[in-house]
Amino acid sequence: MKSEIQISGDRIRMTRVFEAPRPRVFQWWSEADKLRQWSGCKGARNCEVEMDFRVGGAFTQKMEIEGAGTFSFSGRYLEIVEPELIAYTAQLGPVETRVRVEFIEQGQATKVVLTHEGLPGEFLCKTVSHGTSESFDKLDAVLAGHAVEAL
Repeated sequence: MKSEIQISGDRIRMTRVFEAPRPRVFQWWSEADKLRQWSGCKGARNCEVEMDFRVGGAFTQKMEIEGAGTFSFSGRYLEIVEPELIAYTAQLGPVETRVRVEFIEQGQATKVVLTHEGLPGEFLCKTVSHGTSESFDKLDAVLAGHAVEAL
């Protein structure tokens, strides 16, 4: 299944169903070793993730994007309800945005609803939604037991 994407003003809402139980999907978001395997768009390489996964804890992700150079962002966890919800800030250059990721059990599958707010402008909304959708494709592959292209 592909991601369903809705862009409205400074807000992106993405929905995707993963064929894996909710605790397993949540785990791939909450552990640095797992997150670095799928985070980043298709052209991302050498993804580095540092995270203190607790409310108030900080994280930083850094990756090389083919043809675009190095990209990094950081943030702070605002709310964590295992295995239901992760909310955090994301510092994209000078702009602080808010992200809420909901994990909804659907039998043996998990519906993930990601809402990203505070993005300045349509271009950044489209860029972020495209990269996030490609990240979701990679997460889908690792959850299915397939190797993602070497990082």
